[in-house]
Amino acid sequence: MKRILALALVAVMMLALVACGGSKTVTTPTLTYLYNEGDAHKAIGEYLQSALAAAGITMNLETQEWNTFLNTRKDGNYSVARNGWLADYNDPICFLDMWTSGSGNNDVQFGKGAHADLKMYSIDLTPYGYDDKVENGTWAETYDVLISRIKSCTDTNNRYAMMHLAEDMLMATGCIVPLYYYTDLYMLDDSVQGFYSNPLGYKYLMKASVAGKTDTISVCLASEPDTLDPALNSAVDGATMIAHLFSGLAKWDQDANGNLVIVADAAESLPEGVLNADGTVTYTYTIKAGMKWSNGDEVKASDFVNAWNRAASADLGADYGYMFEVVDGYGTDKLNATADDAARTITITISNAISYWNELLAFPTYFPVHSSAYGNEAWATEPATYICNGPYTISAWEHDSVITLTKNANYHDAANVTMNEIKMFLSDDANNMLSNFKNGSWLLIDDVPTNEIATLKKDYANEFVIAGQIGTYYVCWNVNEDLLPGSSLTGVEKEKAQQEIRNAIALLFDRNYIVNDVAQGGQLPASSFVAMGMTDADGNEFYKNAGDSDAYVGYYDVSESAYAENCEKALEILKKYYSNIKG
Repeated sequence: MKRILALALVAVMMLALVACGGSKTVTTPTLTYLYNEGDAHKAIGEYLQSALAAAGITMNLETQEWNTFLNTRKDGNYSVARNGWLADYNDPICFLDMWTSGSGNNDVQFGKGAHADLKMYSIDLTPYGYDDKVENGTWAETYDVLISRIKSCTDTNNRYAMMHLAEDMLMATGCIVPLYYYTDLYMLDDSVQGFYSNPLGYKYLMKASVAGKTDTISVCLASEPDTLDPALNSAVDGATMIAHLFSGLAKWDQDANGNLVIVADAAESLPEGVLNADGTVTYTYTIKAGMKWSNGDEVKASDFVNAWNRAASADLGADYGYMFEVVDGYGTDKLNATADDAARTITITISNAISYWNELLAFPTYFPVHSSAYGNEAWATEPATYICNGPYTISAWEHDSVITLTKNANYHDAANVTMNEIKMFLSDDANNMLSNFKNGSWLLIDDVPTNEIATLKKDYANEFVIAGQIGTYYVCWNVNEDLLPGSSLTGVEKEKAQQEIRNAIALLFDRNYIVNDVAQGGQLPASSFVAMGMTDADGNEFYKNAGDSDAYVGYYDVSESAYAENCEKALEILKKYYSNIKG
């Protein structure tokens, strides 16, 4: 059932998309769509380009190598770009907290640059028991506060209602244009047994065998990683490698029935927390005895606590540093976490009870690092300095070619690691990946050429895999991009107009065509940013309660029958601002 949007806070906070002012002598600026290398991203970019061209809007395409692309987008040196976000854990907040003004993942640049001083957002959290009520505040004064309250809220219904409020605020800006909900598409040779993956897209080969043999397996996930530092990595392929190289307190595993579970890894167990009088929750872990780093040093409880403080520190500036916001003491010089090396215990206090705490412990940012990493930024780029404590070590790294993982004899659970060697070949050329898969060189590839999908589904029915994955593929706008150059509008009125323009352009994209004829990977058209697969307070999926329409789910009607009407609405809005719109 649709949530009731008659809440007073929505009326106060939602931005009215006004069709104000502006001379119709203004023509649409030429846009540039930034995407990373890959046939699928290129094909989607070309479709978006053609859809805008039909309306009279020129958009050039620019492709960059993956790491360059990430940094360009992060720095805000773009107008519009392709983007995608996969869940870090099973709670909608992991889609929402990335847009706070200080987040390293805030590629849209909310609260940054000129947008930092724009006072046009309102928030009223008094219905939820908070004193926060702001009219015409900045992004930091409204959205940042909202996310902070969500993270500290222990009332389930209020917490989820505020998360819907946060998504409403994001979608009203028009800066986030969802295209489809992800699936995880890959090719896996049918000789491989014991492989599994999780809903975050991480793939696990520790327990694999190839036709009954466990000497070596060759795979290709992506190109050269930007970093394999657990605190600094922000890529799914990097996280997969790090999950093979490090042992955190917890890990993803399979139970006897093949179900995915979070289990203890370096910790002896995953105990329940103790609720304190002030609402904080304290956890105490005992790490397993006799654990060693790959260089033979003892793994100590303090290695975890030191690594957490490093990852959360402002000095490191890690994109995922904010994932420690739930820990008491975040934002100070030291988290509320202590270690007793003699007793092998770790005590950590979090600000309030959360359901996904164990999932955080299984996330790479919470993994320990060896003391030699401190003060040596290059430690995670060469085998000689790469010290780890997980199932594998890096025995060789031919940059831009292959990373060789070798079973780590010092790993505490080495007896249950079956595969002795994993060769992680490095490429983002989907044609090259498929060629090596077909000739038997690579037994797992994480991408295929889009134009081959239909054939692969037929000819490799048992090896072409479309798995569930919690994530959203979307277009993002730089909020500081000027969409009305030469207009008489300024300040708040101009941004309101640009919001209306961005939301109108979002209606021009045929999401059914994208998933059925372009992507072809079993994806579903997206009508919200928070992906399907996330549960809401009422037991429904969160995305099914998004938006305020009783006629459709989400913020757009993405049904095939609605596309023509969506386009008519979009063109009507765009013609209010631009003189060159067609149709």
